[in-house]
Amino acid sequence: MFIIFFKELYQYRLVLKQLIWQQLTMRYRRTALGFFWTLLNPLLTMVVTSIVFSMIMKWPLKTFAIFLFSGLVPFTLFSNCLSQGMQALLNNESLIKKIHIPKQIFVLSVSVSLLVDAVFSTICLFIIALAIGAPLSASLFILPLNFLLLFAFALGLALALSIATVSFRDLPNIVAVVLQAAYYLTPIIYPMSFVPESYKWWLSLNPLTLFVEIFRLPLYEGGVASIEVYAQVAVLAILSMFFGMYIFKKHDRYVVFKL
Repeated sequence: MFIIFFKELYQYRLVLKQLIWQQLTMRYRRTALGFFWTLLNPLLTMVVTSIVFSMIMKWPLKTFAIFLFSGLVPFTLFSNCLSQGMQALLNNESLIKKIHIPKQIFVLSVSVSLLVDAVFSTICLFIIALAIGAPLSASLFILPLNFLLLFAFALGLALALSIATVSFRDLPNIVAVVLQAAYYLTPIIYPMSFVPESYKWWLSLNPLTLFVEIFRLPLYEGGVASIEVYAQVAVLAILSMFFGMYIFKKHDRYVVFKL
């Protein structure tokens, strides 16, 4: 089953490349700022939230802006991959009904295009963060691995949810609410040190807490997470991918009848 999943991707790799390029070019077609919307959206979020919460938490504005940026990077990519990837089959309903094509290509093309956007926007935003005091260290070279692990984790869930969305059309609305709750239940706008000891174990059950940690350390503190943390993150990413591929290939043959 898993071999077939990747074999189909390889056989239709040119279609996959075309769909990824289409996602990247069509997303901001006929907009005045084009790709810069990818930069402006998280930048405005970072600026507004930093101003508000730096006053609440009594942190220096520049320090909190870098802290917030390091948490927004992984959460934004995860939430975008989940919310857009899970609707990829529905959004390509007409194409799926007309031609035979591996359906995982649609979820993967959306997710890869979002990964590309995230990487470029992170580079641009980090240049701004660097100007206001973000650390520049060798630990930044770990970021490609971090992006890969987070992408695998998000893609696996998106694959499974895309199949479920075909049958349960209310699921995207439910996931949107869950993601909104996850934003506040993940240490993005606050450090773990602010959480009472009796509640920290609840946050530790949230897998996004680990992903935020592996991004925050190099971007905010100039360090690298421990081997134990990376081992946990790698296990989560692998399990998510296998789960997503299994669910997808088990049910994708019935998708065309439910669309």
